[in-house]
Amino acid sequence: MERAALIVARGSSDSSLKRTRGGFCSTKQPSRVFSRRVMNWLYERALLDFDDPDCPGKATLTARGEAEADALVAKGLSKAGLA
Repeated sequence: MERAALIVARGSSDSSLKRTRGGFCSTKQPSRVFSRRVMNWLYERALLDFDDPDCPGKATLTARGEAEADALVAKGLSKAGLA
């Protein structure tokens, strides 16, 4: 789930996920919802930042998170033989 959250966040226009009633999701892919637990795990690894740590409304990837997401996408493309 953590990998998917990174890739979905990186695919959004501002590299962020917005908090909704069901969890965090991208405006481009609202069907992919990630729990607060997944987001906390990424936050603890310094892969994303919350706009407000106590009650976040938005989670944005850090530079490290963007690099990790880019590496995951590149790995997937090479594994599929597309790169």
